[in-house]
Order: sequence, then structure tokens, then C-alpha cells
Amino acid sequence: MSDTRVMAVLRGLALWQQVPDEELLEIIGLMRYLELSTGDKLDLRGEAGEGLLIVDEGLVKLVEESKGWETTLDIFADGSCLEELALFGPAFTSHWLMALYPSRLLKLDKLAFAQYIKSRPETLWQILENTAALASQRNPVSELYRQPLQVRLARYLLGLALHRGIISAGGLVIDYPLQVADIQAAIGAREGEMIAALRSLVAQDVLDLSERLVVTNLDQLKALA
Repeated sequence: MSDTRVMAVLRGLALWQQVPDEELLEIIGLMRYLELSTGDKLDLRGEAGEGLLIVDEGLVKLVEESKGWETTLDIFADGSCLEELALFGPAFTSHWLMALYPSRLLKLDKLAFAQYIKSRPETLWQILENTAALASQRNPVSELYRQPLQVRLARYLLGLALHRGIISAGGLVIDYPLQVADIQAAIGAREGEMIAALRSLVAQDVLDLSERLVVTNLDQLKALA
């Protein structure tokens, strides 16, 4: 992801409003890449989750583990940002990311950011103001990212269409080996719920599952996501 594109992502977040471009570029220069293969997990508890994460490329899901149960909360694709407030304190208690497709993340580590911002009091004050405004609106991570099944499904299919979609006469064919059980596992759904959600997308003329998985209405899928 180019610096210009990363800056556009950051500019869309409340935390970085009114921060000068030149300093935002310096902050972007502090970021490092994390590579995840399909199925890899990134545990967000402790130091690993202390920082700002951006999905540079790929598709990942956020999972919460509680009392022996794993709950898929949300799906993140290219350009998505995960929890700015993790730069300042523990935001993730029992959460991890799993790559649903080969993925590359950008991470701004808490320590690197802290060392940088200490020498820039004016920018520090601006970010403190932004943080206060942001924190007053936020719920715990589990509630912030708990998305309905249909939204998670739409985001998952949209991410695959972006990376593996092939234009055909009938729409975008997702050129990726998928069974219903694979989709069910990826988005964290029960079998009956999964089938009902897929049938709903077919009924809305968003998907065609007669032979292969084909996105027949990309705009509608984007609206659902």
C-alpha cells in the first residue's frame, strides 16, 4: 500500500484529524508489515495487540474466545483499520485475527508511536483531544465489531471477489475452491443459518450458486457489506 493510500485510510479515522500531513507521513514511516498465510492466527492479547492495525491486502476475521466458545465478530478486507485506541492501552482481552486469504497487515506499534509523539507536544495534544472524543463514543471491542451474519457473509464474499473475481457473462466468478462448510467456518455461522443466508443472497439476485459461486450484483453486495 502506498503512503498516499495509507494516509487516505488514516484521514478517514477520528484519531488523526487535524494532524499535519508531514507528521502523518512520518508516523506512516514507523509502521511495519506483518505477513499472514491462509489459516494463520495473530493473537491480539498482550503486546501483540498493542498498536494500530491496517489490512494492507487480504482478508482477515476478528474472533473472540470466551468460556470455550469462539465467536466471529467481523471480517476485514483491504484498507480496513482495526482499533485505533489499542495504541494507548489494552483493547483486546480474548481476541485474535485469522487470515481467510493470504494477507499483509500494517502495524503501528504502541512503543514506536509513543517514542515519536513525545517530541511533538502540539501533535500530541491534538491526538489527545481526538482520543477523548473517540473514547466517549466507543463500546468494548466485542460490541464494536459484532456484525450480523449477513454483513459478515457479504464482507467475506466481497473480499474474495476483489482478490479472486473473474469477469464473466454472468457476473464475477470467484475463482477459489469453496464449499458451504468453508464459508460457514470462515464467517462463524451455524449450518442452518449459513444456508439461509446464502439462499437470501440468491433470492436478492446477488449470487448465483447453480454451478459456481458467482457474484451477479456487485453493487448490491457492497451495499450489504
